[in-house]
Amino acid sequence: MSTPGRPKGEFRNAKHEGTPMSTEITTTVHTERNGSVLQLSIDAPAARNSLSTPGVLEGLLAGLERLDADADLHCAIITGAGGSFSAGGDLRKLSQGSESDVRHAMQRTAWLYRRIAMSDKLVIAAVDGPAFGAGLGLAICCDLVVAGPTARFCCAFVRVGAMPDAALFWSLPARVGIAQARRLMLFANEIDGAQAEAMGLADQFVAEGSALPAAQQLAQRLSHGPTRAYGRIKAGLRAAPMSVDAALAFQLDNAPGLFASQDFREGANAFFEKRKPVFQGR
Repeated sequence: MSTPGRPKGEFRNAKHEGTPMSTEITTTVHTERNGSVLQLSIDAPAARNSLSTPGVLEGLLAGLERLDADADLHCAIITGAGGSFSAGGDLRKLSQGSESDVRHAMQRTAWLYRRIAMSDKLVIAAVDGPAFGAGLGLAICCDLVVAGPTARFCCAFVRVGAMPDAALFWSLPARVGIAQARRLMLFANEIDGAQAEAMGLADQFVAEGSALPAAQQLAQRLSHGPTRAYGRIKAGLRAAPMSVDAALAFQLDNAPGLFASQDFREGANAFFEKRKPVFQGR
């Protein structure tokens, strides 16, 4: 049975059995569970957490699959270790590959952005250090972006004679508008965390310390929220901007099921009883 309101052809989550352990460490991606929040940390400092580093793409995809498959996981954080979020692709590999090689690599990495965008669960990027090129794409493909004082964002592709990839023609205009996206793509200006928050590239700027603690606090808050409603909001915004007819059709496909849900009944009862609701994702 298809999920109401999900456009045809969207990514379907794979299912697997078993309860994952709270902490799992691979060579390049550390996976840690804290209650209903899953944290994925890219750890390839020699390559500034490049997405081309062997194991990074696979580790992130495995973590996101785990997020979607486990009903008790409600939210994920993606961050980078060693002072960088991600420097994007490996220029040396890209410059030595053929057109066919690059196309194949892009087809593989496309699953990462699709997995984040199509998931019904929220994913937060905690950005400390550079998020350049495809690393920028990874960060702003996430639903929320928390930037630390060392965060730097750059759509750096034209610096090396390339065009943006990493779903940036979708995610960047959605965040900052077409005019601002055009300037960021054409001029490849470096943006700090405060500037990123001001223009909508980041949702929260942390002036001191690290973005990660703030992202963890935000994730814990969201993990106790109405996760079904979050998923439908995410699906609607993924299709934005909508015509009025498309917006009305989307709400008709999705809202009645939420109003009939246990979470809505709990929310309404909590309102009348003047207490905080306890949502169960049902």
